[in-house]
Amino acid sequence: MTTETFVELAQAIIDSAYEYETTHQDAGDNYAHMASEGDFDYHNGDSRLQEYCDQMGIDIAGIDIDRLAEDVIFWGYMTQGQPYDVKKRFLVATYHVGEIEQQIDASDIGARFTPYLVEQLNKRTDGYWRYGGPEVACFYLNCDSYWDNVCDDETIIDLVNQMKED
Repeated sequence: MTTETFVELAQAIIDSAYEYETTHQDAGDNYAHMASEGDFDYHNGDSRLQEYCDQMGIDIAGIDIDRLAEDVIFWGYMTQGQPYDVKKRFLVATYHVGEIEQQIDASDIGARFTPYLVEQLNKRTDGYWRYGGPEVACFYLNCDSYWDNVCDDETIIDLVNQMKED
């Protein structure tokens, strides 16, 4: 295998990892649990939810805001970060992808790693590579993408109406 072919394969692996981490729903779903594990509370979720309901004209008088917040988190879903109409969805939480890290085995790329080849990968691919021995190397890639946890306005209205009926 030529060095050029090795570099092309390595870049294809980087591109595939980037595409997966930033566009595949299951990659985004990996962040979903974080809203219920403190992120919502840390970023003033209750007050943001109250403000959202006020702006949307959703009457939450007599509603336990803590219970509504739990339900909004539960019924929220992950979507690729993007500018969106706040009148249609409440932003439960947002998560920056930040860095993509992946370990690559020599068998995945079809050649053994050497310090020279890792140096070439660092010069000629989008990732930063770290040599881990002839059988393994890792790459790191900075990423500006993010995932949003959102809840539709119709869902919030339904949740409020159910609570008022109870």
